[in-house]
Amino acid sequence: MNILKKVYYKVLNLLRRNYNIIYEKKLRKKLKNQDFSIICSNCIGGIIYHRLGKEFLSPTINLWLHQDDFLKFVLNLKEYISKDLIFVESEYDYPVGLLDDIKIYFNHSKTEEEARLNWDKRKKRINYDNLFIIMYDRDEITKEDIKKLENVDCKNKIVLSDKEYPDIDYVLTIQHNNKVNGQQYLDKDILDKRTFEKHFDFVKWLNCE
Repeated sequence: MNILKKVYYKVLNLLRRNYNIIYEKKLRKKLKNQDFSIICSNCIGGIIYHRLGKEFLSPTINLWLHQDDFLKFVLNLKEYISKDLIFVESEYDYPVGLLDDIKIYFNHSKTEEEARLNWDKRKKRINYDNLFIIMYDRDEITKEDIKKLENVDCKNKIVLSDKEYPDIDYVLTIQHNNKVNGQQYLDKDILDKRTFEKHFDFVKWLNCE
């Protein structure tokens, strides 16, 4: 039984690797836009950069924010970016920072030093002339909150939601499943393709088509 299991996982890993090589090659071939900065409230931005083989031109990599804080952040991006990051005590086993009045959760950083280094390095790379925003409809934000994104100066924006807002053209509705809202977009299938990738054509979005 153990031998069969080992063979199964070996074959599965080979299929995953080959699938992802082909999938990412197709994505990269279709991509026309370059030097883009994706400001995102969780890991989706980093996943997109990885898929496309691009440098992280954004500080919002390997971290997360509550959506009300994220909205404040993107509405006044340059002002918040100019603030110093201050780390605070929290109930989490990873660093949590304060940027003025918003909290940033560095859930993929082992130390405050690592989190600060990556944040300070990547915030200098932001291309404000080629800016893209990804937000979630969660944490009790309202339709009025979502509409505030209209005031963000960026190339493109999207809000992932399990609700329908036919009058807001930058909301993408993905039906809710049994996962906590937000987490369902990051689920993987057997070939490691994320749920959001099956619904969100992020290459077309980055190309602004």
